[in-house]
Amino acid sequence: MAIDLPPPVADDWRRLGDRTDERSLSLATVTAETTVFEHRPTADALKRLRSGGDIPARSLFTVDLQISPSLSAIGLSSADALEMAAPKAREQFVDTVEDDGIAVGEERASEYIDRPDGAIGHLTVLEVAYPTDSGAVADDAERTDGGDATDAEPATIDAEAHVAVWPAADAYVMAGGILPLEAPDGADLLAAALDVDPDRDREAIVDLFRGLELEIAADD
Repeated sequence: MAIDLPPPVADDWRRLGDRTDERSLSLATVTAETTVFEHRPTADALKRLRSGGDIPARSLFTVDLQISPSLSAIGLSSADALEMAAPKAREQFVDTVEDDGIAVGEERASEYIDRPDGAIGHLTVLEVAYPTDSGAVADDAERTDGGDATDAEPATIDAEAHVAVWPAADAYVMAGGILPLEAPDGADLLAAALDVDPDRDREAIVDLFRGLELEIAADD
């Protein structure tokens, strides 16, 4: 079941798309239903930054992870298995964004995090090289500084991905976001419209983590 955004961030973000992936892990099958959200105030700039990609440079996501057979059927609780589940959930997220042409780099942070309701999850922060649409960036540069759009080379901008996973009922919930750390060089109009603000974007991700509704396991 798709997971909606909590009220603290819902007004500034809108649903962009959904996808369902399935993979086999040992004796279990994991089904991930991912919903991607885009930032309303900068949606036009995000589309100009890169055409054709499904995941914007500024985005939030929620993932409902279902496991078959259920964890309880094999004698595990989702909380007890979190240490094993977190790396697998992170790998699934990395596969999803890399399938969209986004390069995932080094790990910047890996830690357990607490929610106000007492649920304990695991957070990973990753370096990201986000590909830009060189044509759109070059066109913007040409309008502002007279440069030659035909000389533009494919490029990326530095970005950051946050992905967290929590035990919920007999499975897991994952959520996070991608945020730009810089705007393309020489694209003044696009840079202004993109409105790069990592602190604001990280706060939105924290609001998502804190406000997300979890169906807590019966034995938690």
